[in-house]
Amino acid sequence: MMQLKRNIAIAIVASFFTTIFSITPASAADYRYWTFWVTTSDQWSSAQEGAGTLMATDQMVTGWKFAITGVDPGTPPAESAVFAELCPDTAEQAGGLRVAIVVDFNDQAVAPEGEVPPSQNVVSCVTINDGQTALDALAAADLEIRESSGLVCGINGYPKEECGVEITSTTSEPSEMVSEEDTAPVVTSNEEMSESSNSNFQLIGLAAVLVVALAVILKMRKKK
Repeated sequence: MMQLKRNIAIAIVASFFTTIFSITPASAADYRYWTFWVTTSDQWSSAQEGAGTLMATDQMVTGWKFAITGVDPGTPPAESAVFAELCPDTAEQAGGLRVAIVVDFNDQAVAPEGEVPPSQNVVSCVTINDGQTALDALAAADLEIRESSGLVCGINGYPKEECGVEITSTTSEPSEMVSEEDTAPVVTSNEEMSESSNSNFQLIGLAAVLVVALAVILKMRKKK
């Protein structure tokens, strides 16, 4: 009976360490796509609404940057976020909305295999009608736009074919990103904190089990 208790205690300890080493945080997926930016108080900020539904305003500044990002939107476009600096010669028109569009192609580090990003970023100034969206402004610019299911896939031929792909360290081939109409849930900082908290609770619980197991072993030794 004593030997059985000892074996059980040892099994508990072994299970503890096995579980400890098996607990690893899940990594969030990264995607390579055209990130969308707007401005707040002349500073870039990641857009919280898609360009297809974001209503344009006069002297609006929008940015498009090709990037690999996950939960963090990454760094904003390199150009200015101030309308007067981007479009100083765009005169006001009655009933029209002036929009500055910045396109940042980023560098070779994020380029799809076999492709080279354009060397110069683009700044375009357009005037659209009241009631139109940021996506309408992009379409009004002198740019070649390739889109699919509401997702901007390419600007001025870059990238050539891919459209919002998932980039992982375990897969050699990127997988297609879902469109705005079929968007997969994104892990938020709160969810990450929840996952971290769950892991912490697991560790605490396992530590308690270890303490009990060690106590059993010590008790058995004293009886000897």
